[in-house]
Amino acid sequence: MDSCDRRLGMGRAISRRDFLNGVGVAIGASLVPACARNGDPIAAASAPYYPPAATGMRGAHPGSFEVAHAAVQGQRWQADRIDQHYDLVVVGAGISGLSAAYIYRRDVDPNASILLLDNHDDFGGHAKRNEFVLDGRTYVGYGGTMMMDASKAYPAVAKQVISEIGIDVDRYSDSPHRKLLKSLGLGTVTFFDKETFGADFLAEGRIWFTEAMADAPLSSKAKAELARLTADKEDYLAGMTTAERRAIVESLSWRDYLEKYAGVGDEVLTLVQKWPHGVWAIGADALPAWMAWFEGYPGFAGMDIGYREEGGEAEQGGNFNFPDGNASIARLLVRKLVPGVAPGDSMADIVSARFDYSTLDAAENPTRIRLSSTVVELRHRDGQLDADVDVTYVNEGKARTVTASKVVWAGYHAMLPHVCPDVPQEQAAAQGNSVRAPLVYLSVLIRNWRSMAKLGMRRAYCPGSFFQTVMISYQASLDDYEPSQSPDDPVVLHLQHIPLEPGLPAAEQFRAGRRTLFEMPFETFERNVREQLGRVLGPGGFDPARDIAGITVNRWPHGYAYSVDARSGDVAWWPEYWRHERRPWVDARQSIGNIAIAGTDASSNAMTESAIEEAHRAVQSLAAAGTL
Repeated sequence: MDSCDRRLGMGRAISRRDFLNGVGVAIGASLVPACARNGDPIAAASAPYYPPAATGMRGAHPGSFEVAHAAVQGQRWQADRIDQHYDLVVVGAGISGLSAAYIYRRDVDPNASILLLDNHDDFGGHAKRNEFVLDGRTYVGYGGTMMMDASKAYPAVAKQVISEIGIDVDRYSDSPHRKLLKSLGLGTVTFFDKETFGADFLAEGRIWFTEAMADAPLSSKAKAELARLTADKEDYLAGMTTAERRAIVESLSWRDYLEKYAGVGDEVLTLVQKWPHGVWAIGADALPAWMAWFEGYPGFAGMDIGYREEGGEAEQGGNFNFPDGNASIARLLVRKLVPGVAPGDSMADIVSARFDYSTLDAAENPTRIRLSSTVVELRHRDGQLDADVDVTYVNEGKARTVTASKVVWAGYHAMLPHVCPDVPQEQAAAQGNSVRAPLVYLSVLIRNWRSMAKLGMRRAYCPGSFFQTVMISYQASLDDYEPSQSPDDPVVLHLQHIPLEPGLPAAEQFRAGRRTLFEMPFETFERNVREQLGRVLGPGGFDPARDIAGITVNRWPHGYAYSVDARSGDVAWWPEYWRHERRPWVDARQSIGNIAIAGTDASSNAMTESAIEEAHRAVQSLAAAGTL
C-alpha cells in the first residue's frame, strides 16, 4: 500500500467483504452464512444467514456463476435423484420467476407444490437489496432495478399483480427527503476530470445548461458548439423529407450524427459519450440517432422523423421508488408465496421487514425457494414432450435431480440451449441472439453528506471518470423506515459504471465489457470509489478515508436484456419500433413441451413490467397448450 492508498483509506475498516477479490471461490461458499464469507475477523460466524447485509462483491457474486460457465463449456454432472416431485419448478427467482410462481398459484392451482431454483445466494434477480448497519441503524440501498418507471401506465397484467401484492402507486408522493434536497438547492452537477479535460472542475447543472459551462475546462470552440447544440434550434436536416430524415437517423449513431450533421467536435462528443449509459448501458457511439431523438437529446430541433413521440413523465404516470428499489417488489412476492418468511402485510412495512431466510426452503411450505442452486439440465422423460421434466441442479458442489409436471424457465435465454437438449435447433439459435449489457451499480454508505450540501449536488454526471454517475440514492419515507433527515446524517450513494469498448458494434461492446468485468477485482472498484469521491466532493470537505463507511459492488455482467438481429447486428433497443420481420426474442420464447419461457429476454425489454408480463404469458402458454 503506497502513500496514495493510505490517503484514500484503502486500509480502513469498512463494511465490506472482498470474497477473495471477486474471483476463484468454492462453489459451496455461497451457502456459508454471509457474515462468515470474508477474510476479516468476525465476532460470530454463526449469525443468521441474511444476504442483503453482505457487502463487497455482490450481484453476480463468486459462487453464483461458476457452475453455469462450466455447463456452457460442456461439463456434465452425475446427479443424485432425490424423492421430490413438484407441480411446477421455476428456474430463476427474479421478479419474472417469482411472478410466474405467484400467477400460477393464483390462476392455475392455489394448492400447487412449487419449487423455485436460483443460482444466487439471494432472491430477486437484478432487483437486489443492499443493507448497511452503522451505529446500530440500518441504511438501505438498491443494487439493481431501482424503480417502477411510469408505474401508473403499467399494462393491465403487471398492474394487477402490483396491486395484489399491496403496492398503491397513488400513495407515493414527493417524500420529505426529496423536499429536503430541494430546499437545500441540491441538483445535478457535471464533473470534469483533469485526465480527460485538463483540469478537475465541478460545474453546476447538467451539460445542457451552457451558463454552467462558462468556466468549464473546454475550448472556446467547444463552448460555442455546446451552446448551439443545447439551444437545439437549428435543423441540421433542413430541406429533407420525413422519410429522408428517418433514413439518416436510423443509419447513424447519435455520436456520428452529431459529428456529421451538427458539426460537433471531439470535446463535445467526449462530453456526451456517456450520457446514455445510465438508461441504455451504451454510449453515444453506438446509441442509434433515432433513439437519441426519442430520449429528447439535443441535435434534432423538434424535427419530425416519422415516429410517434412518447408521452412525458406526467402523462405516463411518473415513477415509484422504494428505498431498496424494486427489491421490495420481490420481497412482497416472496412474502405472498412463503408463509412466515417476514412480518407485516403492507407495502409500507416491507422496507423494514426482516426476512427469515431459513424458511424459504422449508419442507412444509407449498412454495419453496432454493438458493445457490444452478440448474444444469432440463430434460423431458423418455424424450416425450408431454412427459414430466427432470430438473438437475448443482448445490454445494453436488448435483441433484427433482421432477416437475411443468417448468417455467425464467433465466437467461442464451443459457437454455446448453442445459436443455429438447430445445429445437432454430429456437436455440434465436435464444443465442439474446446478448445482455453489462453494468455495475454500487451502493456506498457515507457518514454524512455535508460536502454535497455545500456543493449543491444531488447527482453528478462524470463524463470522463470511472463512474459516470454519482448520486444520493432515491429515498422514501415508509412507516418506520426514515431516510436521512439532514446533511449530518449518513446516506447511501448510488454509483454506476458501465464497462464497454467504444468503437465496436453494441453487441460486441457488451461481450467485451462482460469479459473485462469478470476480471475486475473488488479492490479496483474500491480504489476508484475513494479516488473519485475524493476529487468530486473534496472541495466540499469530504475525506474518503474518514467518511466512507461501507461499499457494496453489485456486478451484473449479464445486465439489461436485449435481442440482436444476427444478420444486421441491430439491437432491439425498443421492440415496438423494430424494423425487421425477424423477431428473435419471439422465436426464442416459444414453449417446449412442458417447459414455458419467461424473463425479460422474452421481450427484449429489461423493465419490471415486462418481467411480470412475460411470467403471465409463460403460465398462460402452458394452459393454452392444454397441459394444465
